[in-house]
Amino acid sequence: MEEKAKVLEVKDLSVSYTVANVKTHILEDVSFAVSKGKSVGIVGESGCGKTTTMRAILNVLPSNGNVEKGEILYCGEDVLKMANAKLQEYRQKGAGMIFQDPSSALNPVISIKNQFLEALKYAHKDKKLTKAQLLEKAGKSLEAVSLADPERILNSYPFQLSGGMRQRVCIAMTLAAERQLLLADEPGTALDVTIQDQILRLIKQLVDSGELSVIMVTHSLGVIRQVTTEVNIMYAGTMVEGGDTKKVFEHPIHPYTEALMNCLPKLTGNGIAEGIPGRIPDYSNPPKGCRFAPRCPYALKKCQNERPVRHEVDGDHWVACFQAEEGRS
Repeated sequence: MEEKAKVLEVKDLSVSYTVANVKTHILEDVSFAVSKGKSVGIVGESGCGKTTTMRAILNVLPSNGNVEKGEILYCGEDVLKMANAKLQEYRQKGAGMIFQDPSSALNPVISIKNQFLEALKYAHKDKKLTKAQLLEKAGKSLEAVSLADPERILNSYPFQLSGGMRQRVCIAMTLAAERQLLLADEPGTALDVTIQDQILRLIKQLVDSGELSVIMVTHSLGVIRQVTTEVNIMYAGTMVEGGDTKKVFEHPIHPYTEALMNCLPKLTGNGIAEGIPGRIPDYSNPPKGCRFAPRCPYALKKCQNERPVRHEVDGDHWVACFQAEEGRS
């Protein structure tokens, strides 16, 4: 992947939170890139740091969050070092986010119309569109996410809509802004399967047309397979495997990736899918070596004390695991 083709590049990102005077080490040396017109997935269990990664990319970490080290390069410029004016431009034209919880993304006492207009005025302020043009764009965006009565939706307040409708409003608002990079944090959480499929098809269509680059964050392997061309497997704030989505799914190497695959229901009926024994480590005192080692059935002695580095399987597939290099016993 050529440097000039990268819309976003995250390099060795480490993020911590301080809660009740205790520092929790959430992200550790997270690295990945997104090329223009590509969709990249981040998948892992709940609590693995996926949303924190997205918030760091937008530079909207909460007040108790701190970037310990690393770079987040948007078109070659570090988001973490941008002046306020440049940062606002980046959020206006560069990156936009679909948050997992629509209730926290919409103001309950302001109509959908006014919130939509403010969002589009901000995103398109250089174009100086009229109110009628903005409302037309809003209506088309709502129809694109399968909300059949845009006028009624625009005249409603968030509390008058269902959770799924609010989520679709948030998705429509983000897509109508026409930014270059979309950060989608579990966009289908509040949607039924048919509407979720329509939304994912819409996002995939925009990506395929070259109009949009996407980071899709989810715990659903099915969504990742459907939408993304590249995938990163995240465990406890670390990237453990990644590359071409098809290659990673067909030939998973890291024990955590294998365990995730084994959790999928089997349509053949060959037994019931089992969960992964153990739990995510305590972020205030994470393992010194591989963070998955306490749950790994193949852990080597050095996995407890040394951190594995990325090992290239081939040009489109990598894994960070000692057993992948030395073989399993």
